Amino acid sequence: MKKITYLSLIIVLIIGSCTQKEIKSPYEGAWKVVSWKAMEGDSLIWVFPGDYTGSEISINTKNNFLWAGRYKRDTTFVDNWGGGTYTLDGNRLEHTFSYCVDKNMVGTKRRLLWELKNDTASYTWPCDENWQVNKEKYYVQKLIRAE
Repeated sequence: MKKITYLSLIIVLIIGSCTQKEIKSPYEGAWKVVSWKAMEGDSLIWVFPGDYTGSEISINTKNNFLWAGRYKRDTTFVDNWGGGTYTLDGNRLEHTFSYCVDKNMVGTKRRLLWELKNDTASYTWPCDENWQVNKEKYYVQKLIRAE
C-alpha cells in the first residue's frame, strides 16, 4: 500500500511540475517578402521582383506587427515601413496602424486575407467590411519564414 501511495505521489508531482508552453500563433515570427504584385482587375500593374528590386522583412509578435523594406525601380528608391497592432481571426487579419511611411495610414485599419501553406504566407488586400477583396485594385504579397 505504501508503494502505491509513494508512486501516486511521485506521479502527481511530475505532472504538477510540468508547465505547458503558450501556443504561438503561426502568424508570429519574422517573414521575408519574396514576391509582390499589384493588380487592377485582371491586369498586372507591377511586380516584385521584376519591375522592382530590393527587400522587405515583416516581424509579428503576439499583438504587434512591423515591416520595413526598400525597393528600387529604375533609379528611384522607395522606402516602405509601418507597424501597429493586429487582430487575426482565422484568415481574417486586421492591421491598426500606429506608424507608417504613408502618414495618412496612421490611426486607420486595413483588412487583409492571410493564408499559410507550409512556411509560405500570403496577404491579399484591401478587403471590404464583408472581407471581400476589392478586385478593381488589389495587392498580393508572398512571404517566407526568415531564418
